[in-house]
Amino acid sequence: MKSWRLEPRSDILQTTEHNTFLGGKPKLPPHAPIPQCWLCGKELTFFFQVAFPEGHSWAGKSMAVFYCTDTWHDQYCIPEIPPFPDRKQIAAGSDFLLQYERNFRILVFDTAAAVPVDGYQEKIIFCPLDFTPSDQTSRAWDFVIGGRPVWIMGKGEKPDSVAGIKKPSLLLQLRESFRFPILPKAPKMADPFFPTKASPFPWYDLFTGNRVYFWGVKDQAREWVYLSVQK
Repeated sequence: MKSWRLEPRSDILQTTEHNTFLGGKPKLPPHAPIPQCWLCGKELTFFFQVAFPEGHSWAGKSMAVFYCTDTWHDQYCIPEIPPFPDRKQIAAGSDFLLQYERNFRILVFDTAAAVPVDGYQEKIIFCPLDFTPSDQTSRAWDFVIGGRPVWIMGKGEKPDSVAGIKKPSLLLQLRESFRFPILPKAPKMADPFFPTKASPFPWYDLFTGNRVYFWGVKDQAREWVYLSVQK
């Protein structure tokens, strides 16, 4: 199954030519606002975005990922799971998907239409990602587009359907315990397990450091993305 490993490069300034990267300023369609957390009302933090490469079923599209780092949302620190009889029959319907991105947001849009959001206050250090095609998938890799899911809990949790469409594609997987380094002046991530209620560490993590699997389908109207996690 075709896949691409995403490998970071360092000490590079962000330019308008970058389309796949961590941190810095997001590139979104013109006039698209930075999404807000539906639980606390604060602006979500931009984590990363990828432009799907040629040869991928979503080539020409980009996916940007935002998550709330200002407030700890205990019940939703990992993505909500729809009701299911067992792990092999998870069906994430469109009604569920329209309301479950409470403290995070996944945006999908045409890569060619995106422009940097100049007014965004950067928090995560910018780092571009390079594509390396591969016929395999390693658990040690930080980001993998396509390929096969690396399950770390002994059994798979691929959804049976997303928005009523069977056999969703694995768009991307993010390694467990991956750290997103933050700028020196960026606020620390909310964390109730420390006396200050904030993490003392100079990084953010996504969904409490779980391995994250991004599943996608397309219908005539839009692209749908569902997340599953393991740790």
